[in-house]
Amino acid sequence: MPSMLNKDFAQPLNGPAGTRPRPLPQGRARGRGSRKGRSPSLRLGIPRPLRAMLLGVLTAAASAVFATIGGTDHFVPQTRNLSLSMQPGLSNPSGGTALQNPLAFEPSDQDEEKAAEEWTRYTLNKGETLSQLGQRTDLGRETAMALARASAGIFPARKMRAGHTLRVQFGNEGNSEAVHYQIDQQRYLAWHRDGKGGFGAEVMDYPRTVHVREAFGRIRTSLFEAGRRAGLSDKIIMELARIYGWDIDLAHDIRRGDWFRVLYRENYRGGERVGDGPILAAEFFTRGESHRVIRFTDAQGQSDYFHPDGRSVRKAFLRTPVRFDRITSGFSRGREHPLLGRRRAHEGVDYGANPGTPVRATGDGRVVFRDRKGGYGRVVKIRHAGRFTTVYAHLSRFGNIKQGQPVSQGQTVGYVGQSGLATGPHLHYEFQVGGHPRNPLKVDLPDADPLADEYRPAFQERSHHYTAWLDSIGPANVRFAAKEDGDSPSS
Repeated sequence: MPSMLNKDFAQPLNGPAGTRPRPLPQGRARGRGSRKGRSPSLRLGIPRPLRAMLLGVLTAAASAVFATIGGTDHFVPQTRNLSLSMQPGLSNPSGGTALQNPLAFEPSDQDEEKAAEEWTRYTLNKGETLSQLGQRTDLGRETAMALARASAGIFPARKMRAGHTLRVQFGNEGNSEAVHYQIDQQRYLAWHRDGKGGFGAEVMDYPRTVHVREAFGRIRTSLFEAGRRAGLSDKIIMELARIYGWDIDLAHDIRRGDWFRVLYRENYRGGERVGDGPILAAEFFTRGESHRVIRFTDAQGQSDYFHPDGRSVRKAFLRTPVRFDRITSGFSRGREHPLLGRRRAHEGVDYGANPGTPVRATGDGRVVFRDRKGGYGRVVKIRHAGRFTTVYAHLSRFGNIKQGQPVSQGQTVGYVGQSGLATGPHLHYEFQVGGHPRNPLKVDLPDADPLADEYRPAFQERSHHYTAWLDSIGPANVRFAAKEDGDSPSS
C-alpha cells in the first residue's frame, strides 16, 4: 500500500539497506522550482496523527503474524511454580522429595503482605478504654461497645493494654467486618460479624510463617554500612560478622569493592514481620577469594556453619581474645623491655584496650592457673585439648572462674588492666604448642571438628541447593565471576 504510507516509512522497505535518503519536509519539491518530484502520498495530505495510528495498526498486525510462526514455543512469563534445573544438585540425589527450587517465584510473600495492608491499625493510648478508642477513630463508639460485650466472657476489654494494636477490616459500606486485638506475641482476640447484627469473639493463635530472603551488598566503607544499604537488620549484620570472624578480619582485611550475598529467614506473624531467623547460607568475596558457608542442623538439633566440603567454619581457637584498639607490642625473640631496660624475649602479643574490657578464652579447656605471677600481674592459664596452652596476663581482675574449672570458647576469664610490669592497660596473650611459644597472629589454628560422616549425604544435598541459590543473587557480572571460581572447596 505505497499510496497509504508516508514516504519516510515506505522508502526503507523498498530501497537497499543503508541507502535510506534524508526525508524531505512536506510541501518541498525535489527539483528547485519544480512540482514533478512530489510523492503521491504527499498529495493526499494525510494528517500526521493518522499516519502514526496507521503505522501502529500495521505493526501490531505484523507482530501477531510473527508470534504464530514459532508455534507454542514462544516465551510465556510464569509467576508461580517455576521449575528450573539450571545447575546440578537442585533436586534430591537420593530420589526423594526435592528441596524447594531456589529459582522458583514465591508470590505467597507478596500475597501475605498485601493482605496485611488491607487492615486499618489503631493503637490504644495510655489510660484509654476500648470505647474511647472507638470514639476517636473510624471504628465508632457503638461498634466498640458491641465488641466489648461480645468478648466479655473470654477476654474483658479492661485487660487491654496501652501500646497494643487493633486491626480493623472495613467492608465496602464502611462497616467493620472483622477486628483483631493483639493480646501478646502468640495470641490475638478476633471479632467477626455473626450475621445477626452483632459480633462473635474468640482467642486465636497467630499463624506463623517463615520466608527466605536474599540480599547482596558491596563494600564502600564498612560491612555495617553495606549491610544497611542491602536492607539487612543489625542482627543479621552482626551474625554475618560473627560467622566470618574466623576466616576474615573484618576490621582490616576487607577492601572497597568486596561483596557479600546472604540467604536468611524472616519470621512473620499474621502477615506482619516480627523478626529475623538465622542465616542459611552466605558468601563473602574479599582479596580475590570467595568464602562460602552453609548452615546445617543435625539430628540432635545442634546447628553450626560449614564450608561446602564439610569443614567447620569455626576454629578450635579464636584468633584474638579481646576487642582491641591496637597491637602495642608484637611477638619477638628479643626486644628491649620498656621497664626493665634490657633485651628479652616477648613470647606473646600485647593488645591495647580500655581498662575493664572483657577477655575471652580463645578455646575450650580447663583453667590450670589463676593467680598473681610476678611481672605478669594477674594471670589466667588454660590448657586445651592436644598440646595447646593459652596465657592471659596483666588483668585488672578475674572473671567468674576458678582454678581447675572447665571453660568454653568465648567465656570471659578476666578484664583488661595493667597489673604487674605494665606501662599501660593492655592484655598480654600467649599461645603455646607443646610448651613452646608461638606467634598468636601467625600460628595455624586447628579447625573445629568437621561434619560427622553420618550427616554428609544430607549436608551435600543442602549445600548444592543453597550454592545454586547463592549463584543467582547479585549483578550478572558478579554471578558470572562466582561461577567461574566456584569449583574450589572453600568457595
